[in-house]
Amino acid sequence: MKFEDIFIYCILSIVSVFAGLVGIVTKDKLKPYKDVKGKFLTFVKGMLGSMFVAYLVFEIASYLDFGLKLSVAFGGFAAYMGTDALLKIEQLVEKLMNRKMDKL
Repeated sequence: MKFEDIFIYCILSIVSVFAGLVGIVTKDKLKPYKDVKGKFLTFVKGMLGSMFVAYLVFEIASYLDFGLKLSVAFGGFAAYMGTDALLKIEQLVEKLMNRKMDKL
């Protein structure tokens, strides 16, 4: 692995951490928890999920040859959306598949 690749992944991780933080705070995911332990665990899970989603989207965008800067931007947006977006996309695909199956 080249130094350039390591640098890109460090930039992606920084962008995904900040985007995940903004996503968690703006969506009030920490509000239901009263104790510090619950808030901390929710925060860590949210950040790890956001970073994972950002990495997946970054790799897909890089594979589709969108360019490095745009791939990092897509990854940051995906980190902001978090796993909620993946669940919505999964529900949409499932709904579309059910419609196709009903027509058969």
